[in-house]
Amino acid sequence: MRKICRVFFSRYFISAALILAELVLLGYILFWAYEYSWIALLFFAAVNAAALISLINRDANPEYKVSWLAVITVLPPFGAALYSIFYSRRLSRKNAEFMRRIYDNLDDFRYTVDGKATKGEEEFGLLHSELPLAAGKAHAILNDDRLANIYLQSSSRFFSSGEDMFESILEDLSKAKKYVFLEYFIIEEGKMWDRIHALLKQKVREGVEVRLLYDDIGCMKTLPARYDRRLCAEGIKCKRFSPVSPRISTAHNNRDHRKILIVDGRVAYTGGINIADEYINRKKRFGYWKDGGIRIEGEAVLGFLKLFLSSWDFTAGSLSEVDKYSSDVIPAPVSDGGFYIPFGSGPAPVYERPVGKNALLNLINQAEKYLYITTPYLIVDYDLTESLRNAALRGVDVRIITPGVADKKLIKIMTKSSYPYLMRAGVRIYEYARGFIHEKTILSDDLYAIVGTINLDYRSLVHHFEDAVWMCGTPTVRKIREEFIKTVSVSNQKDSKAARLTPLEWIVRNLIRIFAPLL
Repeated sequence: MRKICRVFFSRYFISAALILAELVLLGYILFWAYEYSWIALLFFAAVNAAALISLINRDANPEYKVSWLAVITVLPPFGAALYSIFYSRRLSRKNAEFMRRIYDNLDDFRYTVDGKATKGEEEFGLLHSELPLAAGKAHAILNDDRLANIYLQSSSRFFSSGEDMFESILEDLSKAKKYVFLEYFIIEEGKMWDRIHALLKQKVREGVEVRLLYDDIGCMKTLPARYDRRLCAEGIKCKRFSPVSPRISTAHNNRDHRKILIVDGRVAYTGGINIADEYINRKKRFGYWKDGGIRIEGEAVLGFLKLFLSSWDFTAGSLSEVDKYSSDVIPAPVSDGGFYIPFGSGPAPVYERPVGKNALLNLINQAEKYLYITTPYLIVDYDLTESLRNAALRGVDVRIITPGVADKKLIKIMTKSSYPYLMRAGVRIYEYARGFIHEKTILSDDLYAIVGTINLDYRSLVHHFEDAVWMCGTPTVRKIREEFIKTVSVSNQKDSKAARLTPLEWIVRNLIRIFAPLL
């Protein structure tokens, strides 16, 4: 009973209830006016027509347009009102100006190669001379993400489990001398967080600056309300990304799904691993939880430093002293000779183009020998679906690993429904047999890999703030390939019969598919 009361009186439940009440009230007013006034009838017809014209003429994903068309036409005039509220997604003039200042501030970052400040022109020139096709992929990311840059003098290590990555994180945290920055979607009280938390408090006592940014909705079930205040009292600088508020806003759907940890500008971590016990298999939820992540050392850490500070500064409403942190970024003790581009992706208008999706498309469209993908979700739009099919049809060995045990039943139905069309083109799909797989990697031709937080679903590719690192010519790519082959050996390949939906699943899939791009 006490637990139920806590849920009902939590700020998240109250905020959700107030938002729902606002929507119900808006709907009631609109339908009342629609029913009892012919002037309102004409006005709403004009608004509906204007919304449809606006939608059709927008430069947007076709699936996204179809979903909004369904909302506007099925729910007049309520659908047009929702469209005007949620679709515009414009930054206020104040926020747009502040975002420009953040980018200008971070764009002044420099790193040193042989004693000379650079912004990556020489590295790009070297990549272009050695691998022209790779330079094209790199240029696309650099063009899409203003903060992205290309780095040499770096090295990386891939982790095929949360347990291994956790031990490495603890070791690096224990060596922190100047600062520790963390940005996570989920943090949950438990064994994993307890050990990290204890180290962070110890580092604060030693004079190390610690900053923590966590997503307010991502942590709504896992952390107490106002947990940030408790951490601030301990000396940890803590912010909640986009705090929940009882007002109708599309911002509630744009979450910070990034997972970044930086120590002294020396090393950075990213991948699928949040700070919760299931990610290191201290808590069993869906069998064995297989995850993946990467440790970056050297100049490429600067890319993650930019990403973290951009999120932190926008949330905090102030600009960081970038030179204070960027000066600590140094070349890796032993460079692996590869090229690295850490990059961010997120919703419009913060990002003008879908950076993550475009990076994936470029990798898929130019694959020559093989394309291996590991993803917890496979809910892809027309562009990605056709690119995967075309790669298989031109003879590329395309394989995709998804979970055998799903964390969400509806998502499992949607993922499973993607199988037949891809398999008919020759794409081989496997389901991990030992439990749930949360790793997010894509690699091709022993040359390229993208590792990060990007899922193959609409939320990740359209709505969430994500991060990843594009790699070319690093030994880590082959290590990821070896791990992929091992995972295939403990996975079940699906055939057309196994991928067939039941009648109920087919109905659910078709209904969800209409609105999936909006969710």
